[in-house]
Amino acid sequence: MNYIKHPFYSTTASSSNLRDHHLNTSSSMTKTTSSVNGCVRFNVLTSTAQTFDERKKYLTAKYPQQQMQLIRKRLKIEFWLDDQLRFLYDIKNDSSQEDHDQCPEDLIDCLLDMNNELERRRFLIEKLRNVKQSQSIAMEFIDELLHRLKML
Repeated sequence: MNYIKHPFYSTTASSSNLRDHHLNTSSSMTKTTSSVNGCVRFNVLTSTAQTFDERKKYLTAKYPQQQMQLIRKRLKIEFWLDDQLRFLYDIKNDSSQEDHDQCPEDLIDCLLDMNNELERRRFLIEKLRNVKQSQSIAMEFIDELLHRLKML
């Protein structure tokens, strides 16, 4: 794409007039001239550098299909885990601060970093000792969570 670095001028003007006209209009950025066909043209292109710096910048990426499937699996487990923790701690609204203290993604990362299932089970039992539901429900939750983590 070609960018014009000088103002538009009428094709009937002589070259000396063009030079004089260019010197006169270089100080004034808002003047406009008419072309031969009567369209209004602006002398200077507007600078987009200022608006570009003020815009928020987002980085987006296209993931391969297999990686997207893994991300969907992980999100599905995170949403399930959040719902189950809300049930176990009997949380009714999102503004409650005293209830479960870990986000599902943090809990999943901690569990995946552990070496074996026994270590994960002990960690979960320790974390879930203050649940408001019965211990049998908590143990069912632990079993189901460990089973779902194997799929990741």
